[in-house]
Formats: sequence, C-alpha cells, structure tokens
Amino acid sequence: MKNNFFIISILYLAFTVNVATASDLDDAVEAMRTGNFAEAYCIMRPMAEGGDADAQYNIGWMYLNGYGLRVNDSLALDWWKKASRQGHTDANFSIGMLYSLGEGEVRKDSSKAIDYYLLAAQVGQEDAITILQSMMMRNDKEIKGRMHSIIYKHGLLFGKIREVKARKLNVRKKPTVESKIVTQLTKGKRVLEMYKQGKWSQVAILYNEGIEEGIRDRSVWVYNPLLEAVQ
Repeated sequence: MKNNFFIISILYLAFTVNVATASDLDDAVEAMRTGNFAEAYCIMRPMAEGGDADAQYNIGWMYLNGYGLRVNDSLALDWWKKASRQGHTDANFSIGMLYSLGEGEVRKDSSKAIDYYLLAAQVGQEDAITILQSMMMRNDKEIKGRMHSIIYKHGLLFGKIREVKARKLNVRKKPTVESKIVTQLTKGKRVLEMYKQGKWSQVAILYNEGIEEGIRDRSVWVYNPLLEAVQ
C-alpha cells in the first residue's frame, strides 16, 4: 500500500487541506512539518477519541503510510470509518480507494468501494464522481447490475439528460456506424449523456418499458445530432 503513489498523493492533498484549515490542529501541523510525527499523533489522538472527524481521518492517514506509526491498513480503515459516520467526505473517498485497491490487510471489495464513492460523490467529491463515471463508461463488471440504480438516484452527477428527437435512434456498442446495433430508442426516450466524441455520445439508457435489463446496466453509443436537451 505504501508504494501506491496515486493513493498517497490523493491522501496527502486531503490531509494538508483538512489539517491546515483546522485551528485546533495547528500544533499537530507544526509537528508534522518538522517531522515529529509522534508528537502530531499525541496531539490528534485525544481529539480523535473525542469525536473530531478531521483528527480521526488524519490518524487513519498516518497509519496507512506509516508516519510515526507502524503501517496498518486495518487501523486506517477503522479510523476512517469513525470519520465517515460523521459524514467526512475525504474519509469516504479514502475508504473507497482502500476497498478498490485491496492491498495490504484490507481485502478488495468492489461493492463496498462503490458504496463509499457514492457517499463522497453525493457531496460533490470530484475524484469519486470521476471514478464512478469511468467505471460506468467502461462497463466494468464491478458496477454491472447497479448502473440503473445509481443513475436513477444520482444521474445528474455523471452527465446530462438528453431526449431522442428522431423517430428512431440506433444504439450501438461503439461510436461508429459499422458497430453492432444493440437496440433502438424511439422519439421521447431519455438517456444520460456522459461523454461526447465528435458526433457520438456515450450514454446510459434511462429506464423505459421495453428496454432489456442488460442494456439498462451498461453504457452504449448514439449519434448525438438526434438528441436534444430536455425541456
């Protein structure tokens, strides 16, 4: 886990923002800056035990990376879950990353990762939104079966609703007229447009009677001149 540069970079930025904006933790910040992680931990631990969500989150970060402490993913997860229960956005995102990676002592669990990404995405955490949107656009097996539910509840986080203006619109597997047609949409049917590539749009079909379940839980391509904004 400690060798995963991406997650460390994300968490370091989140740690800096959370600590730097919490006046209660100024002493801990100074201790961190001078490399005195033990002192920073001693300052934050009572605060975390007293219910301070930022302190709980930051102690988890220290356990994850071994700053003044033995690396322990399980303890990092425990502290982040305490912060998560208080609605701490960065903790929710970090838990999602931990379950996504499945390295160290915490086993990979894609379903839990998606749950925590959603908690972060609901309050506008951009990295969580991007990860979930990318999973839907790639038709990842981890999100299969959940796309319809996610889009139904949180669709506008991941794109814009468009309506079919043509009498019929071919829905294709790839952005080309040579690609296989997987279904057709009729005038007035709605899609969630997640990505545009020239005159093609990658969309998720919003629930309509007659649309197969397998199509509802995957992203597909349509010719976007035949779509219009919802009035």
